[in-house]
Amino acid sequence: MITVAILGVILGLAVPAMGDFVVRQKVSGQASELMLALTFARSEAVKLNREIAVLPATNAAAGWADGWCVGPADSMANCLSANRLRSFQTRSGVAVNSNFLQTGANRLIFQRDGTCGSCVSRDFKITSAKLKTASTDARCIDINRQGRPSIRPVTRDAACS
Repeated sequence: MITVAILGVILGLAVPAMGDFVVRQKVSGQASELMLALTFARSEAVKLNREIAVLPATNAAAGWADGWCVGPADSMANCLSANRLRSFQTRSGVAVNSNFLQTGANRLIFQRDGTCGSCVSRDFKITSAKLKTASTDARCIDINRQGRPSIRPVTRDAACS
């Protein structure tokens, strides 16, 4: 009986911590996947000597929450296009927000030299409502004028800018 009681106490402490760990890993993994997409688009633009776009899966109010895709800027109207190079999905319980859609631009375009003029002063925030408020487990992804994305930790409710 003592062993069962000790096991119950240990499980009572471990289960909530495991839930927090899973949420943090989802947010971190989603941020890494978005970084992969941005880096992939930049490298393909240079490699193919062609403008490459990253755009949300849906151009509706959902924005980036439904995922995104990468493909040629001149021949890919949306993520359903046969010309897309790669598609990415979002994880459940994770929010991907960006000010790209708020300003009317629905795509990032990497130029042939890897730069991204349309990316400056815009960012992505990856977070979850299940993250603890004070922790710095949410992520912001910024893209500089040279087209290089960078990632930084922020608190759940902080703005990226």
